Amino acid sequence: MKKQRKNIRDELAYFYKVIKNMDKKDFIKQSKINEYERSLDEILYNRFSVDENMDKHLEEQNLLGWIEVIENQKLYKAVKSLPIEDQIFISYIIKECKTQGELSTKYKVTQSAICQRFDKLIKTLKKNI
Repeated sequence: MKKQRKNIRDELAYFYKVIKNMDKKDFIKQSKINEYERSLDEILYNRFSVDENMDKHLEEQNLLGWIEVIENQKLYKAVKSLPIEDQIFISYIIKECKTQGELSTKYKVTQSAICQRFDKLIKTLKKNI
């Protein structure tokens, strides 16, 4: 019985020693990570100036974000009233600076069809303003 207790004590001591070593290794790894890790605030501060509106910048990052920063309320409402497909189409032209040729390839239609669609959208916008 004494031998069994001693074995259990030895196993527990070994177990605690392993746990202690694992903690040390985790601490060392974490300290190495902390040396090279930068906080999100630091990254954002370095990337954007203090005077810049971060929300505006993030909106502009996606394809339709430019619509949200239109200052003319009539134009904003007119663009927002368009179907999403037309908003995307206009965004390719305005935001992504795609040419009619590039859009004809993308939409798999002729360049004249792209031109007609764009003219139709411009007339719709002018009518709604």
